[in-house]
Amino acid sequence: MLVFVLAGAGCLKSTSSSTTPNAVCYVSVMNEAPYSSTVDLYFNGTVVSTTGGIAPGQYSSEYGSVKPGNYTVDFKVAGTDSLLYEIPAAAYDSSTFYTLILYNTAPKSPAVAAARIVDDFSSVTQTTNAYYRFFNLSPDAPGVDLYLSSTVAQTNRSPMDNLTNLSYDAFQPINSGTFTINVKKANTDTVLASLNPAEFMPSTVYTIYLNGTSSNLAVNVLEATY
Repeated sequence: MLVFVLAGAGCLKSTSSSTTPNAVCYVSVMNEAPYSSTVDLYFNGTVVSTTGGIAPGQYSSEYGSVKPGNYTVDFKVAGTDSLLYEIPAAAYDSSTFYTLILYNTAPKSPAVAAARIVDDFSSVTQTTNAYYRFFNLSPDAPGVDLYLSSTVAQTNRSPMDNLTNLSYDAFQPINSGTFTINVKKANTDTVLASLNPAEFMPSTVYTIYLNGTSSNLAVNVLEATY
């Protein structure tokens, strides 16, 4: 489900960009703030989310196309003018991919922040490999290890640590195939969430992410499509 409507559907006003009419960039959004509200998303003051807003745990199933330009992005409580967080004005460049994530900043806290991630697919070069990255998006999971079947793939990942270590935003090659995904409490064998089976196809890009609260953690796989 595409949880927000963007420029291709006429819901963003034209900007003064000098790009050609067919130039677009691509944006996806994730509401991963389980202790916060359903939100409306605004680009330069124009609401771009669908009626009813984006509930916690909802995400774009594919990238939406947006006319390149400079945008201030606001997350507001759905149906109100109450601002939760603003991502300052920044350039959204032609043929570039972005993910916007709303998240809680502390365990069991309604406080939120939002991040803009530039999704770089330049590492996706091998047709036989699948590619993945892993995000810890749960405010209640301070340290986790990621296992792909019996192999440990990521260790001691903390919530939104990709903001301070940008290498975590990059996509890593793995052999294509079917895996059991387990997220464990760091340095233990305690499984916090699992997904089985998860199929990773050649030349396909995935974001694996942990989300939810301490009583309801889940691991998910989102395929990059547009």
